[in-house]
Amino acid sequence: MADLKTDHKRTAALAAALATFITYGYKRTTMDDIARAAGLSRPALYLLYRNKADIFGACVEMKMEEMREKVAGCFDGRRSVSEEVEAALIEGILRPHQEIAETPHGAEIFDVKHEFAGDLFLAWMRTVETEIARGLLSASKAGRIGTAAGDISLEEIASILLDAVEGMKMRTRDIEALSRKLPVLVRLLVTPLET
Repeated sequence: MADLKTDHKRTAALAAALATFITYGYKRTTMDDIARAAGLSRPALYLLYRNKADIFGACVEMKMEEMREKVAGCFDGRRSVSEEVEAALIEGILRPHQEIAETPHGAEIFDVKHEFAGDLFLAWMRTVETEIARGLLSASKAGRIGTAAGDISLEEIASILLDAVEGMKMRTRDIEALSRKLPVLVRLLVTPLET
């Protein structure tokens, strides 16, 4: 029963922290701000999380799990595999990127990943890659796509897709331009595999 109460407090603290980071930015947010938003005392918040960076990491992990479920859900067999992969890239990369960019402190939140949360960013990308690879493997087992040419694995195709999208993001900050290029990338790498 105590664990359930602690889990509820952690969930409430994370929701409050996320809203606070979006409202004030990472640097201006204090543990007091988060505690107040969560309806906790500062000492109670410290019993749940060591510091602001710990809370930020937990927020990213919470959002990453939500994203993982959405990406996995894209591979439902109702569309072509190319359309499923495109939807997965949108849910795993474009939509989260756009949601953060549209917040008042989005640029600062992106900078935070370089300061201390680089490992979280890499974990996010690995999660998207893993789910796309699983979706491709599942589609292959179902006979919806063949294997890649030569000795290129479906896992490598998933990795190349992620690398390409990240490269495109670095070259253009325009999410609309990236959205237009994404289907072309998927057509080049995935459509030839469809049976």
